[in-house]
Amino acid sequence: MSIGEQYAMDTWRLRSQGQAPPPAPGTHEAKLLRAWWVARKEARRELGQTRAAGRAAEQGRERRSAASGAAPRPLRRRARRA
Repeated sequence: MSIGEQYAMDTWRLRSQGQAPPPAPGTHEAKLLRAWWVARKEARRELGQTRAAGRAAEQGRERRSAASGAAPRPLRRRARRA
């Protein structure tokens, strides 16, 4: 039985009993998608602030090491993806 057929049967059964019909299939998906998107945006914003603070601290260390005459730290290489 498909989702549409099940929804039609449930609607018919509830209407015959005088109850309100169930919500249509997929109506809550937009709310779930929006909630996921907002949570992802907030997490990325928080991570970005953390990374920005880390970069600022690293730049401060580089300035101090450059002033002391020490060689700059070598760049870190990213691991290659398989």
